[in-house]
Amino acid sequence: MEQLMNFPLVHKAVACLPVVACLVGPAAAQAQETVFDGAWSVVMTCPAHNAADDDAKGYTHRFPAEIQNGRMRATHGKPGEPGWHYLHGKINLDGSAVLRLDGIVSNAKYAIHDAERGKEYTYRVKAQLQPNSGVGQRLTGRVCEFAFSR
Repeated sequence: MEQLMNFPLVHKAVACLPVVACLVGPAAAQAQETVFDGAWSVVMTCPAHNAADDDAKGYTHRFPAEIQNGRMRATHGKPGEPGWHYLHGKINLDGSAVLRLDGIVSNAKYAIHDAERGKEYTYRVKAQLQPNSGVGQRLTGRVCEFAFSR
């Protein structure tokens, strides 16, 4: 080993090992698997919105989700196109979560106040997961319910 230390590159590499270990350690601690990690299915149901000034039609969407290291990502449709939804956020160790849904209106008849096709929107979803299932509700605007399953 002493002969190897005479080579400048080996000496620098060995000197960097403690620094690399320190940098990798905290990242590894943050990216840990949880009991919720894996493939999930999402069913999003938004019943008809029958308010005095609005009559948006109801709809149901089914789409896949993935939880990795306690973070959910679920996509319906093609990103950037009308009808797209992206549901994402951190799942706490107790299964609770406040997720964010970003979307783009596909059809004005199904949107509150006849929002035009292509309009972007976002809202929060309060969710509670168990190891193999869960439920969620949209927090603002029209009523939307979420069911999660493995």
